[in-house]
Amino acid sequence: MLIHTVKKEARLIANDLHSLAVLLLMPIVFMVIMTMASSQSQKNIQANLTLSVIGQENSANSNVLIALLIAQGFTIDKNNTDNRLAIEAGVDKQILMRQGNSQLRLDISDDLAPQTRLLMTEKLKASLSQLKLYLYMLDTGDLSQDLSLDEQVNQVVESSDVSYLLEKPLAKALHNPALNSIPAWWVFGIYFIVLPISLTFINERNNGTLVRLKTYPISMARYFYNKACAYVIVSLIQGCLLAIIGCIAIPYFLNLPLLPLYGLLLSIFTFITVSFTAIAFALLLASMVSSYEQAIVVGGGVNIILAALSGFMVPLEIMPDNLAALANGSPMYWSAQLLRQLMSESVDHTFWQYTASLWGFSLLCFVAALCIFNKKMRNLTWN
Repeated sequence: MLIHTVKKEARLIANDLHSLAVLLLMPIVFMVIMTMASSQSQKNIQANLTLSVIGQENSANSNVLIALLIAQGFTIDKNNTDNRLAIEAGVDKQILMRQGNSQLRLDISDDLAPQTRLLMTEKLKASLSQLKLYLYMLDTGDLSQDLSLDEQVNQVVESSDVSYLLEKPLAKALHNPALNSIPAWWVFGIYFIVLPISLTFINERNNGTLVRLKTYPISMARYFYNKACAYVIVSLIQGCLLAIIGCIAIPYFLNLPLLPLYGLLLSIFTFITVSFTAIAFALLLASMVSSYEQAIVVGGGVNIILAALSGFMVPLEIMPDNLAALANGSPMYWSAQLLRQLMSESVDHTFWQYTASLWGFSLLCFVAALCIFNKKMRNLTWN
């Protein structure tokens, strides 16, 4: 019976363009869009570091400051009226003794993102710190005034470099900002299987299939179990296709490192865990809805809310503590963390904690869905 159930559900999904779009097209589009957007983010931020400097005559060291700003990645454009650094008179007076206050004013366009605004401010502070170092080195004789401005700036930049103090981290493919969102949208797509399941239940109820099943020598629990197994197989096929696209195809076409998976057996176990959790949660939602409209609103709405709370759209580290706590209890977050650890080849004890949480959540959802389904089946009558 399981084989026939799998064939039936696969045929229904294959003939339903809406289900195919939800299960495959939507997550693939999300993966491609978010990956391409992230791959360009660093270039876009760097391009926005454009600044005009006014009041250069108020400082004898304005040329040095401009050279240090350029070394920090700024582009100096005197025609830029959106982002401006104004140098007030007296900025050179006792700068090493911290005597100058509010003698520099940075105006940044409100159209820039908060992250870009913060980056520009911090890079300006770094340039001013290097300017203080420049003046200190001149005062102590560590920097020769006979050198050209470019040579002086290079020497100051080298003297202020502290990267040698940091141990160089091991580069991993998932550390790339462009690839970091792939596990999240992969999970997002898998959880949207709630819509095909809901539509199947509603169709079977409306066309009398569920009523006729009550006359067959088969328990509703077994029917429900077979349907769950069938959709787990469908979800695994969906997960494998998304894995090929997300781990191989997208990185290849964007000329980025491929995303490896940590061990075949562990990968299969992870796929089964994530798929079964998504199916159990989908069965719970599907057993609660009674119409197509409810299926779309409840199924789609709950998944989007979970994605928003799971750090897919807003990183957890910038969320308020109460929202971050909710995210840590989200099954989507647990699922995404499993895939991230699998792809980053850094499986630790939290991997098994998330796995145990997912299986516990899955069993609760499955039992609750079965109880609701049996209750509705008892109330079914011939129309």
